[in-house]
Amino acid sequence: MQVRKSVTFCFSTTHSYTSCTIKKMNNQIKIYIAISILLLLDLILYCTLDISFIGNLIDRIIFWVWFICTFYIVFKFIKKKWAKIYGFILIALIGISLLPMMVPFLTIIGFALVDEDSIKIDSEIHIRETSKSVIALPYISVLKNYWIFEREIGKTEFDFEINDDFFGIDDVKSIRRLRTLNDKKMRLEFEFEKGKVIREISINRTQ
Repeated sequence: MQVRKSVTFCFSTTHSYTSCTIKKMNNQIKIYIAISILLLLDLILYCTLDISFIGNLIDRIIFWVWFICTFYIVFKFIKKKWAKIYGFILIALIGISLLPMMVPFLTIIGFALVDEDSIKIDSEIHIRETSKSVIALPYISVLKNYWIFEREIGKTEFDFEINDDFFGIDDVKSIRRLRTLNDKKMRLEFEFEKGKVIREISINRTQ
């Protein structure tokens, strides 16, 4: 009788431990899937509609959390067939990103490591010098705030010429938004040590 009770207790304990382990594993995978979906949505919105979280800190945090969690999930469940397949797909994608002169790979690295500072113009507009590719020329992006999100509504060249001298956004002393009669245009006045430059920026109404 005692042997039967002991066997029953051991089976119950083992079954309970296995259930808890499976439940914990499922929760970890669910959290990882949620983070992956969030990163994918952020990427799609940025590439198609130029929408992202204000600044680039939140986007970078999401990316790095996903990156660290990917290593954790793949190595933790490496004995599972799906983890091996997923790991192989990720390695293959990294290899593919290295083929076209490493442009996609370096672009991702730049996004993850480079901090792009914004300059506030007023309560709803700020600008940032940025580039969507490591081989493309940078440009000044005009961004409008929407709660915790921002949207690119216009762009202009990154350099400013004054009396045959060229200046960048880091050289600017002040930026002022000028009044316009046309809501399809925005006029910004950039003041430098040697003078001022007024840029008229077309606003994309689809934005």
